[in-house]
Amino acid sequence: MMTPPAAERGSALIEAIVSSAIVAIVLGMAFHVIGETAARQRMDQQRRAAVLVAQSELAATGAEIPVQQGESAGLSGPFAWRVAIEPYGGDVAPSTAGALMRVTVAVSGRQGGPPLVTLHSLRLARPD
Repeated sequence: MMTPPAAERGSALIEAIVSSAIVAIVLGMAFHVIGETAARQRMDQQRRAAVLVAQSELAATGAEIPVQQGESAGLSGPFAWRVAIEPYGGDVAPSTAGALMRVTVAVSGRQGGPPLVTLHSLRLARPD
């Protein structure tokens, strides 16, 4: 049997180390991508739930929350919501049906921070 020349003896070890390094880099990048995707999915799921809370509070305006200038706030599950009602500042002629009010619903996490969702709508306030 012939022995390989001295220059080729360590090349198999170097090739194994290089291929192991390449596999480690690829696995590290794959782990990073999977982690980012999972975080985005959690945030999307949280926003979808916040939209449902905001829509619910918007629907309650006029039925449970009176349409009058002011603010109300509360908690719903892991969310804090705030409903602000103010006169609509647009160029609208006075009406006997009632004043036009701008309703803003903002939903954020209980810990605070920027709102996850903000919805705007217009409602008619009952005339006095």
